[in-house]
Amino acid sequence: METKLLDMFELQETLNKKINPEWRKIRTKKDFARATWIECAELVDSLPWKWWKKMEPDMENVQIEVVDIWHFVMSYLLLDYEDIGKLLEAEEIEMFKKGINEDFHNIPIDGSYINHYLAETDKNEKLIWTAERVAEAFLEQNLNEGLFFFGLLVRNTISFEKLYLLYIGKNVLNHIRQEMGYNKGNYKKTINGMEDNQYLFKIVNEVENKDELEKKIREAFKTLHQEV
Repeated sequence: METKLLDMFELQETLNKKINPEWRKIRTKKDFARATWIECAELVDSLPWKWWKKMEPDMENVQIEVVDIWHFVMSYLLLDYEDIGKLLEAEEIEMFKKGINEDFHNIPIDGSYINHYLAETDKNEKLIWTAERVAEAFLEQNLNEGLFFFGLLVRNTISFEKLYLLYIGKNVLNHIRQEMGYNKGNYKKTINGMEDNQYLFKIVNEVENKDELEKKIREAFKTLHQEV
């Protein structure tokens, strides 16, 4: 896990610098907290919370949103830790690991929250409630709580291994977006009626390791953009 965490944080730093070399000077914790709760809301909107209409859970999009949340969680943490080695030793990362492992020992979390999580038997309600706790914690800048509940969210939706592979894929896609004018409004996010995230998800499910992933993604998106 340590190697994959290091890999993801280094890639996120590189992507942030690609978007703006001075990102650490112009972006704030408020920016990343806001982006985190917005992505949490998008995750919730993929689940059947609307009592006035019939909805089916879109678990594929839930997983994509978990990866999107992770981008902003990592960026928030990187503001405090330019030394990624020290970041991996930080208490916040330990809380993330505890969440993934459902380890409730020695955690500075309100006991009523833990009891609610353990007592909830409806899967969709548990995911919604956990995403809300992530959003709440980041708005309050309570990183230990935010990382713990994000770990629980990963455990219940995607697994750490799938998070890693989808993150690597999304990182490649984000680079492609920037290279093709995303920040200037020139990039086509919807291709032949499907969002690029959906194409990405299908590609990730077809590969088994990181090494072949970037090549397949770049080949696929080059072909897709030639077709439109």
